[in-house]
Amino acid sequence: MEKKPVQEIKMEMAKKTILAQHEQFGKTIGVNGCFGSSNLGQMSGFIPREIVKAIPNAFMRCPLALFPEIEGPSQVLLYDDYQVVIDGCEARCLKKALEKVGVKVDLSYVLDEDFNLDKKPGPDFDQEKMSEITQKILGKIEELK
Repeated sequence: MEKKPVQEIKMEMAKKTILAQHEQFGKTIGVNGCFGSSNLGQMSGFIPREIVKAIPNAFMRCPLALFPEIEGPSQVLLYDDYQVVIDGCEARCLKKALEKVGVKVDLSYVLDEDFNLDKKPGPDFDQEKMSEITQKILGKIEELK
């Protein structure tokens, strides 16, 4: 998917978001988590929330809006200078989806492989472990700047 010139974006809110965030911060960081149904999918969905609370120029985006049939929010993600992806498991669905449409992923994490966690059915996960992982990822994001 190619990035359109800002003036050609039809969704007015997306256009305003791109201009305002880049005017305020210069560079922006898109942070995306898979939010699957397993414990790791849920954890990978909540980690981006913690990251954007800690880094002013980091923003959660809507990767589902990257498909050509959907106009608007996808353009905001395409304008981020860096992309961070947190997948829950080895399937790497989110990273694959972003790369399939041509988005360059700068940092990618897979919770089961990179942090030796076990994938289990259900939404419950270890909050303390999530905090530890978030701190490690935050350190790597700081190196991007």
